[in-house]
Amino acid sequence: MSLGEQIFVVVTCYLLSFVYIRWFLWGVKEYPLNTSARKKRKRGQSFKEWFLYSRYREEIPAILLFLYFTIVLIHPFILGLCLVCNFIWPLPEVGPTLATGLAWFDAGWVLIYFLLFSSTKKEIPYERWLSKQRKNKKKK
Repeated sequence: MSLGEQIFVVVTCYLLSFVYIRWFLWGVKEYPLNTSARKKRKRGQSFKEWFLYSRYREEIPAILLFLYFTIVLIHPFILGLCLVCNFIWPLPEVGPTLATGLAWFDAGWVLIYFLLFSSTKKEIPYERWLSKQRKNKKKK
């Protein structure tokens, strides 16, 4: 696999994974909230809050946030490793292995998501794994 193909695979996987996980997390964060609460949370939201989901930490399970941050961080890291390994003479086989492994990782988490949240209905059955009841925090 050439360097161009490695870059194509990693960037394509990154874009597809990012869009897919953001779409899924959008549904997860919207599921327990009513329309009024959604509008209040979105009002004045900065890019940093949007990107890091800092306003929705109670609604989104920690495992999904971990997956999101893994996807956001590992793709650029693997891309950098592919570039570095391509220019280091004794490591030309590492880049294709990393790119292929990344593609398998993305296919794996999408398959797991599909198996957990598949349904014959049009909408995603979030209620199967997520509670609509929010955890109440004690105010200090």
